[in-house]
Amino acid sequence: MLFASKFCRAALLSALLLTAMPVWATNFSDISGEQPAPDKALSAYESGYKNYRKGFFDQAEDSFIEALRLEPNLIKAHYWLGKLYREQGRLEDAIFHWEEVERLNQLIKYRRIALSLENNEYPSYPQMLRTTERATLAHEAFMKGRHLLDQGHWDGAEVEIRKAVELYGGNHQYLLQLARLLWDKGEKQASVKFYRDLLGMRDVSLEHFSEGFNRMIAANMDYVAQPLLQTHLLRFAGNAEFEKMRSRFKADNNHDVVAAGKIVKRVDGQVIINLGMNEGLSLSDEFSLSLRAFKAGAALSDPDTGVTIGRAPDIPSAELLLTKVYKNTSWALIRREFGPGVKAGDLIEFKKAAR
Repeated sequence: MLFASKFCRAALLSALLLTAMPVWATNFSDISGEQPAPDKALSAYESGYKNYRKGFFDQAEDSFIEALRLEPNLIKAHYWLGKLYREQGRLEDAIFHWEEVERLNQLIKYRRIALSLENNEYPSYPQMLRTTERATLAHEAFMKGRHLLDQGHWDGAEVEIRKAVELYGGNHQYLLQLARLLWDKGEKQASVKFYRDLLGMRDVSLEHFSEGFNRMIAANMDYVAQPLLQTHLLRFAGNAEFEKMRSRFKADNNHDVVAAGKIVKRVDGQVIINLGMNEGLSLSDEFSLSLRAFKAGAALSDPDTGVTIGRAPDIPSAELLLTKVYKNTSWALIRREFGPGVKAGDLIEFKKAAR
């Protein structure tokens, strides 16, 4: 009995650790000497929390988002980002992140139950019967939701399809239908949550991945979309459509600069950028999408070895507002400039607009 008790405690501790970080995070040896991604995520979170305490809300938001880009399951980053959004009146954004807190807490609860020694000794047949019943109830709810949707009863359809997803969260069809329904109702933040769950599936199709990814970008939630590219890199690498999605986050191999695009030309208070409808922008982004132009920080080298070990902070050059979207390019108004100003060659990143 003593051994079993120790085993349960060890298993539970292992479950909590695995829930808090992805599998790759368990490898703490980094021969390059760089900080492991989970540590970077925690550092970004701590920076965000300190900025929040000081009242530097823009910097806090950027740090929390960076933490979640590095570790999407970091519960406390979701909590404090939700709190920040709530205080700014951005209620849908707050709800999105607090729903993530609840989902992750529920996952921890389920993991505890699954790893309890007593539960693992249950015969499989009773569990199979309960699981079959659950799948049947989910299908019935989904079909009822589809019928209500065909009749134009969107709210009723949402209730039933949500029930199907709660019962059978791993069903691609249920997740996709709910995400599309919420998007069509204009509830983009809620829609992205279910697209995220779908895109996180190991066997999601490229067609559905592309749909969800593009809608995340359209909702200005690129920080949710970017980690999912890495998740499916081995599956879809080399596919032209997938590479186009990856190109939204271009990387400079010399300095690890990540950006959505680049400024091509400056013309009379505006700039032309190399992003357009082919890269996922839409006409609805005009006069609603905020961008930030920046110059990449210089490379930092070890003074003894000369090896590049990082780069200095990026230097913001302007805040922009997208005004016209074309096939391969777009125009943006220069709303505010910093330092020497914005020039051709400056990089572009998305900036979440205040609401």
